[in-house]
This record gives sequence, C-alpha cells and structure tokens, in this order.
Amino acid sequence: MKNFFNTDLARSYGYGMAVYIAAQTAALQRGIDATNMQRKVTGRRLLEDATVEEVISALHSNGTLPTAPGMGGADLSDADAIR
Repeated sequence: MKNFFNTDLARSYGYGMAVYIAAQTAALQRGIDATNMQRKVTGRRLLEDATVEEVISALHSNGTLPTAPGMGGADLSDADAIR
C-alpha cells in the first residue's frame, strides 16, 4: 500500500486535513487496485494510479476543503504549543 501523507501536505493544509486527504487518496487507490485486478483478468486497459492532486481537486469542488491552502486547520508549528 502506498503512503500518501507528506509534510508538504501538512504544511499546506494542516496536519488533520493532511491525514484526511492521505486517507481519501489511499481509499481511492484501493478501489483502483481492485478494479485493475478485474480489468487485468479480462485483458482491458488498466486505470492510472490515484494522485493527491486529484483528491484535493475533488475536495475543493465539493466544498470540503477551502480553496486557499492554509485556511483553517492546525499548522505543524501549532503542535509545539499544545505541550
């Protein structure tokens, strides 16, 4: 399984939203992998892998994610203040 989480994503959208985006991307990839197994058996063209950018675009489109990065959500530097 691919890991879609990275620190650039967390810096842009906050840690919690970055985890959510990574989880959504992983779920999409699992669906693509399952579909590709069926397509491979029947000799059909395989689907391309999921990308974080596609998931971010979809989240922007349905209003789940603010259009500008950094709007809301905790910044990585905010984690130090919790202690």
